[in-house]
Amino acid sequence: MPEWSDLRHFLAIAREGNLSAAARRLKVDQTTVGRRLAVLEKELGARLFDRTPTGLRPTAVALRILPAAEAVEAEALRVERLASGEDMRPSGPVTVTATDSFLVHNVMPWLAGFQERHPEIELQLLSGYEALSLVRREADVAIRLVRPQEASLRARKVAAIGVVPFASKAYLARRGPVRWDAGLQGHAVVGYAQDSRRWPESKWLDVHAAKATVAVRLTSILGLLQAAREGLGVALLPAYFGHLHAELVPLRDALPELERTVWLVFHEDLAHNARVRAVVDFLAETIGAQAEALARPPSRPRKKRAVRPSRPAARQGLTAPRR
Repeated sequence: MPEWSDLRHFLAIAREGNLSAAARRLKVDQTTVGRRLAVLEKELGARLFDRTPTGLRPTAVALRILPAAEAVEAEALRVERLASGEDMRPSGPVTVTATDSFLVHNVMPWLAGFQERHPEIELQLLSGYEALSLVRREADVAIRLVRPQEASLRARKVAAIGVVPFASKAYLARRGPVRWDAGLQGHAVVGYAQDSRRWPESKWLDVHAAKATVAVRLTSILGLLQAAREGLGVALLPAYFGHLHAELVPLRDALPELERTVWLVFHEDLAHNARVRAVVDFLAETIGAQAEALARPPSRPRKKRAVRPSRPAARQGLTAPRR
C-alpha cells in the first residue's frame, strides 16, 4: 500500500507540473521529490508521468489515481488540523498569507506590539497574489480581498479598501490638471502587465483613461505606488497610500465600483487553536483600527475661486445717496 508521504509528493508534482516547483512547494530538494516518485512508481508498477518539453504530464494511470490520492490527502490534513485545533497553548508557528503591499503597510508596523504580547508565537508571513490553500495547510490565516467559497473556511469581514486615482505633486506641476471628461488626453497613466491586466482597476483605466498614454506597466501594487511617487503618471492605488505619502494627490474620491472588502480567513478546524486565535484577533483589531484610512484618502485640495474685482456703485445699478 502506498505511503502518504509518497502520495504527497505525487500530488505536488501533478499540481506543479515539474520536480523543481514541487520541491519548492514541499520545501525539500528536487532529488528527494524524484526519489519519492520513483519509489511510488515501483510500488504501483506503473509510470505516472511522461516527460514533455513543457514539463511532466500525468499518464492515464496517474489521472485515475489522482482523486483517490486527494481523498487520502484530505483525511490526513483533517487529522493534522483537528490535532492542532485543540492546542490551547499560545505558542508555536502561525503562517499568514496576504499581498506584499498589505503585509508591508498594514501589518508589519504593528508586529512589535504583537510580539510583546505573544513572544512565543512565531509568525511566518507569506506574500504574493497567489491564493495559498488553507484547506491543504499551505497557510493558517489568510488576508483576502475576495470571500472564499469553501464551506470549511471561516471568513471575517474587517474593513474595506477604497481605490483612488493618484498623481504626484511633481507630475501635476509638470503636466497640468487632470480632466476625466477628456479621457485623460495629454496625460500618462501607470498601467498593468501580464495577469494583472485582468484586474478591475486595469479595466477601469481602459474606459476612463482611454486617451492617455501608458508610461509603464507593472504587476504589483508596490510597483504602482513607486511609479506614481516618481511622477510617471496617474495610478489607481489603495486610498491609504495617500495618508502615507504626502507627495501623492488624490484626483477623485474613492471609486465605489472598485472597493475591495478585507476578509480574515482561517479553517474551522483551527477555530480553537490558541495561537491561531491570537493572530486572528490581533489582525482584526489592527486592521479594524485602520478602517477609516483604508476606505478613504485624505481630503482633496479645493480649487481656489477667482476673486472678482468690486464694481463701481453706478455699474451695480445703485444710486448714490441724496444729500
